Amino acid sequence: MKVERVSGDTYARIAHGDSIYDGWGANQGFITTKEGAVVVDTGFTADAARALLREVKKKSRAPARLVVNTHDHSDHVFGNSLFDELSPTIIAHANCRARVIEMGKERMNGYRRFDARLKSALKGLRICPPRLTFQEEMDFVLGEKRIRLLHPRKAAHTTGDTMVFLPDQKVLFAGDVLWVRYHPNLEDADIEGWLGALEGISKMRVDYIVPGHGPVADKTSIAPLARYIRDFDAMFRRLVRDGLSKERIAEELVMGGTEEWLLKMIVERNVGILYERYRRRIMEA
Repeated sequence: MKVERVSGDTYARIAHGDSIYDGWGANQGFITTKEGAVVVDTGFTADAARALLREVKKKSRAPARLVVNTHDHSDHVFGNSLFDELSPTIIAHANCRARVIEMGKERMNGYRRFDARLKSALKGLRICPPRLTFQEEMDFVLGEKRIRLLHPRKAAHTTGDTMVFLPDQKVLFAGDVLWVRYHPNLEDADIEGWLGALEGISKMRVDYIVPGHGPVADKTSIAPLARYIRDFDAMFRRLVRDGLSKERIAEELVMGGTEEWLLKMIVERNVGILYERYRRRIMEA
């Protein structure tokens, strides 16, 4: 992973792989201020969290003061406990906290059973839910930097998404509301809400967007993801209505323009998780 300056004192730690050992390609970031750093997501493995912490110490004259979890998925929150030991406050949407409490231990135990390599990568970590929560948005100033935590009006990637906005720098940490050149995880998605959230970002005064997965981008990266989500949903509905099996649907759901996108395996996983949900909706319609 490579740390790059986004703008001013805002940094992104960008992943380049897409395997489970790469944390599925999840990014992290941080904002430095004279009163301390704000960390955005903490990574999937102990090594990822420690490397992020080292980068914060290199770039910031003051220690980490706050950690923001953009949502509850493991690749974004498993590193929380290493920051919690240093006593920064961990902030997230209330639904994110609830899901970490509900699912965190089960998820970590499942990953530890995956294989010896991953078990070793997760050694020393524990589930550490956010302690401070908000519902719609939270504004605060740290070291003279204005920071806004924004929750989409509806569920989007998850029910507990948080985006971190720096209005003066025109920087947005979008979390997994935006994926750039990665196939998105749709297991907890609200399609309508997600498309609405992307439209909302397109109207913001933002020059730089740090996605949850993929390189630092701008607003031109919104349309490809919106098209993907819209087409996936429409094609999935049609193929389920036509009676195709999950295996056939996964083969058919290969959309143009995504040949070079990473995390291809997530398409089959999305189909496996969502198939019954879509089938029930069609039967009830």
